[in-house]
Amino acid sequence: MSKKTRFHAGNVWLEALCDFENELHEHVEKTGKDQLRFQTGRLYAFLIKRIKAEATGRKEWSALFYCYRFMTDTSRHLGYDEPRRLHGEEMAAKGLFSPRSFCSRPVSSLDELMFRVRSIASWMEAQESFSLWLVFKDLRQAWRGKTLDVRAHAIQASYLSKLPQKLLIKTERRGREVIGAHLRPELGIGTNYDNKPWDARQWQYILEQAARLTEKTFDCPELERWLWWCYSVFRRYGWNTREVRDAAIQRGLNEADDMPEENFRRRMLTMGLPLKGRKQKRNRPPLAQFITNVALPDSGKMWGAMAGYLTKKN
Repeated sequence: MSKKTRFHAGNVWLEALCDFENELHEHVEKTGKDQLRFQTGRLYAFLIKRIKAEATGRKEWSALFYCYRFMTDTSRHLGYDEPRRLHGEEMAAKGLFSPRSFCSRPVSSLDELMFRVRSIASWMEAQESFSLWLVFKDLRQAWRGKTLDVRAHAIQASYLSKLPQKLLIKTERRGREVIGAHLRPELGIGTNYDNKPWDARQWQYILEQAARLTEKTFDCPELERWLWWCYSVFRRYGWNTREVRDAAIQRGLNEADDMPEENFRRRMLTMGLPLKGRKQKRNRPPLAQFITNVALPDSGKMWGAMAGYLTKKN
């Protein structure tokens, strides 16, 4: 491909990400209780769809390769450092080359390329959907409010409540430390979705909501955090409920040990992470050691990603 086409491959991935975020946002807005489904491979599907719209034949594979290189290039600060790390560790656990090494040589297997793209896309999807869930479970009115203004009130109150913990910036001016906050214009603080400023009554309501939200951590128990991140592996490698619960117990997550298998399955369904792996006789499922020992990302550092779901759709 020419340099121009290679650059376009990066844009294809970003467009697929935008498609994914919009579709997932709409899914959360409209889907009823116990019908939520996260980490279904949406991002990978949108990426393939975008590639097929831009290229044909052998050029599809070239575009897929350039997208993979774009997605795994650590010099690009896209906000996906943890998914990139987890993808690299998954490749190592499979005995495969690192993403950097793979991208530095000619592609010898299209199956491996597709496997790799599906992997990095699923880890990125895990971060995006987990970020949404952390906010959604404590701030459902941002999606389920009766009107757009009610949703905007909840969203902006959430941003304001996080100013002390997440958005404050310390600078030095004339030898003195100054603490302030930078609220990016695209966050829309101070106006509704039609860009109309809030009146005094609406501002008071938003500030009261922000005060109540100040103590919320947008976090979850360790078992749920492990399930959210590792579900990428459970889904792609066909793990069943028993295997996941056993791995959780082996990891030392005592909550799983106290939970019958049926309750464990129900817990994951409530989270929008159903397991469809078949009951089968195997000593260990794929990547069992990797899942048991993997270092999980700190959800407390994910506010930047969460913020993407608190703005209106792209």
